[in-house]
Amino acid sequence: MKSAIAAAGILLGTVQAGHADPCHDRFVELYMQLDQGVPTKTFVTTAFKGAPPMSNDFLYLNSDHHMSVPINPPQAWVLTYQNVMYQSSDEGKSWAKVRDLDASQNAEGAIAAKAENAKTIRNAACGTEEIDGVAHDTLEADLTVSQGMVSENHYKYWVRPDDGFIVKATYDTKAPNFEMAITQVIEKAPDLKLPTPE
Repeated sequence: MKSAIAAAGILLGTVQAGHADPCHDRFVELYMQLDQGVPTKTFVTTAFKGAPPMSNDFLYLNSDHHMSVPINPPQAWVLTYQNVMYQSSDEGKSWAKVRDLDASQNAEGAIAAKAENAKTIRNAACGTEEIDGVAHDTLEADLTVSQGMVSENHYKYWVRPDDGFIVKATYDTKAPNFEMAITQVIEKAPDLKLPTPE
């Protein structure tokens, strides 16, 4: 894990050395985050071109304990806890093991993938927009994601200036066979509790 992080740090240092743009550098820092360091609740809307939008809540305690609750259409809940993925078809009353996960490998892979994608970040733009009457910093840029399939993407973050918390993010993706738009509305959830299946 440490070697992957160190390698990513060296790679990002190389990427950023070629840019004297503070906006670009700040976008890269936000993009490279695996989480925001606190429990969060995120309302997620996913819309594939030509299909009705889907929505879910994503509840996050840490990288090894989080849960997805589909809202529309309603589907099974999915929980990750202590390197195991579980599924519930009765809204969390009972859980069935789906499969084991390798959390360390997943984290290393995510860091390495993000570092690779970060080399393609371009057209960074920064600004200010209001959400509920409060000014937020905005950072957006284009990037190419090459994991699984190659896609062209436009990401945008809305950041609360007083604590640097990302309160909203949008991800627009175009690939050869589909187009997708994801919107996340994020809030801190300091009292969040999640199931702990045995």
